[in-house]
Amino acid sequence: MKSALAALLMVAAPSAAVAQAAPAVPATPAAPQVKVEPITPGTGGKPPAHSYVLINYKGMLTDGTVFDQNEHMPMALDEVVPGFAQGLVQMERGGRYRLTIPPELGYGAEASGPIPANSTLVFEIDLLDFKTAEEIQAMMAQMQAQAQAQAQAQAQAGQPQGEAGKPAQ
Repeated sequence: MKSALAALLMVAAPSAAVAQAAPAVPATPAAPQVKVEPITPGTGGKPPAHSYVLINYKGMLTDGTVFDQNEHMPMALDEVVPGFAQGLVQMERGGRYRLTIPPELGYGAEASGPIPANSTLVFEIDLLDFKTAEEIQAMMAQMQAQAQAQAQAQAQAGQPQGEAGKPAQ
């Protein structure tokens, strides 16, 4: 019995030693995340990626220094820093939110105007409305068609008409 137990321990002991000697796998740091805090929750839908938003916003550094603010500002989510887009798609139309963007999802190691390098950005945002890229394209096509029709009507009204509706020569 003793030899069977000794044999079992001999077989088990190297496995335990190998397991203890194996290098620890370093923990992968979590990817940086934006923080979205509702001040006044919205009641409408959330803007999809690649959409256009209409917002009021105030951008600040963590010490409260305001670096930018605007009202009724249209923005394409594809044309803002990654953290801004990531936060906006989590918001609902009609709501007011505080968005905190870590440096990695903001301007990173690059300074941008009054924003120092490696700055955490804090925004207060009112999400007024949003449209998808397709809705914007349809609206633009409709506006262009209306402008063309108006230009044609003005051109026809400004030209004297001859016989049978032909311009006079």
